[in-house]
Amino acid sequence: MFTFTNNTQFGHHKLWLAFTISVVAFAMCLSFSVGNAKQSADISGLDIVGEGSIVLLTLAWILAALASRPPGKVTSLLVFGLGFFLFSATLDFLDEFLHYPESAHWISMIESYPAAVGMVVMTAALYQWHLEQRALNLQLRRREWDYRDHDKIDPITQLYRAEYWKEQIYKLQQVNKTAVLAIIDINNFSVFNQQYGYAEGDRYLHEIAQLVVMNLRQHDLACRYAGDRFAILLPDVSPTQADIIINEIKVSIQHLAFRHNLNANAIYTTARSTHVTLLPNQKLSAVLNAMLFELERPQKSAA
Repeated sequence: MFTFTNNTQFGHHKLWLAFTISVVAFAMCLSFSVGNAKQSADISGLDIVGEGSIVLLTLAWILAALASRPPGKVTSLLVFGLGFFLFSATLDFLDEFLHYPESAHWISMIESYPAAVGMVVMTAALYQWHLEQRALNLQLRRREWDYRDHDKIDPITQLYRAEYWKEQIYKLQQVNKTAVLAIIDINNFSVFNQQYGYAEGDRYLHEIAQLVVMNLRQHDLACRYAGDRFAILLPDVSPTQADIIINEIKVSIQHLAFRHNLNANAIYTTARSTHVTLLPNQKLSAVLNAMLFELERPQKSAA
């Protein structure tokens, strides 16, 4: 079911928003509890502008990360690292207004160390982000490596069509390999098309397709099965691993905030799925019919 909110991803990051507020509040409490107000003649307006802009920009980076990214390791590392940097930047900004006694020289030490820790954490976050984007690019480019017949590429999602998915399954069966087949269905997608039009629906499907391939391994395959359904091929995977991968895909779809224009409310949806382990001697048509029948069955709540 589609839901609408006034924010993008903020609703999924309440703890990180609270963390950010706490960092600023703690820095302010620490500074004001130790320092004394400077005379106006000792205050440098230029330093206030420079160091204040660093605080504001760091806050903007945190809010941008929370607004645009779904929950996950990369998002957590980014906000955690930026939070440490924000702590140091806030202390540095406040000491333009406050004078610390000699006995509080320790505050100058803790003004610098969190920023260094934050930079290390952010470096790790950016590396993980790089790996995330590389995985996405590899998945999207595999259609060029494996098969260059563009008639088999769906122009909306830029994934292979269902025919190619079936061809790869037959190839695995011919060499007596098992694989997990999955079909993911977007709940109530027709409601979105009716309300916002098919052009926006196509754009939404393209974003969902990117999320799907981001959650797959390099040798997995994602295709557009039909309409708002995606077909997944997971070779060399255990049932437990398959459950994890498919669940991660559905969680990512659930956290995707889509806006049909800049001023619109964010739109969220959910997905349901079915998957089976296909053996070499099984007929694909019979297995697919059973999977599609399972998807058509009424459910009490969207998975």
